[in-house]
Amino acid sequence: MQINFKKQYKISLAPTLDKHWYYVDEIKINKTKRLGCFPSITTVLNSYPFSEQLVKWIAEKGYNESRELRDQAGVSGTKIHSSIEELLSGNELQRDFFKLEEWNKVISFVNWYHEHQPEIIKIELPVFSKKLGIAGRVDCIAKIKDEICVIDWKSSRSIHNSYYLQLAAYSMAIEEMTDLKIVNTAILQLGASNKNGYRFAVEPNWRDNVEVFKGVYKTWTYDNRKEGKSKVEPPVLDLPDKIKL
Repeated sequence: MQINFKKQYKISLAPTLDKHWYYVDEIKINKTKRLGCFPSITTVLNSYPFSEQLVKWIAEKGYNESRELRDQAGVSGTKIHSSIEELLSGNELQRDFFKLEEWNKVISFVNWYHEHQPEIIKIELPVFSKKLGIAGRVDCIAKIKDEICVIDWKSSRSIHNSYYLQLAAYSMAIEEMTDLKIVNTAILQLGASNKNGYRFAVEPNWRDNVEVFKGVYKTWTYDNRKEGKSKVEPPVLDLPDKIKL
């Protein structure tokens, strides 16, 4: 199944030291127009309240250790995401490259894939929404049982409510940019402690979650704008491409 884009865009990471922001350029014949610099969806969702479970975990581990564990989990999660992309591209993976927990999560993805038989439409798709004022990168758009679904791979131990808001924003952006109509969103939690080894949590009412995301966006803007400003200024660095002493 092909995606038809209403316009052509180039979406690229902006040079920032903290959080993710994206440049969005509209590509026209013989020229490119910059539409702006947009915060990533996950950056905005930093203003979503922590769950009680996460607060307790941080308290038990301590601030520094919890940050270190989070960073390690992030590296492992990136590795698993890359491995899924390799599998979907038809490549073979070797167990020796992975830690046991990572390999277990990769196997759980394979189990999910064989059970649900998704028709993969697109993976790792950069998207943005002018209406929401955000950008990001979608893990997967797939057709499952004739319904188009936006899926996010998660290797975390829990499914947090903010994940569904993330998917709702992705889906809004996809419909804004393309001719696709999203029916469902879903979290694929890899390495879950059940007989399948995964949880596939489907959310059909994603449009209701868009309104919640808008509320979080307002909170994020309030928390991060400079005094006297109505918007958050992108923390983009203006650095030269070459230097010499």
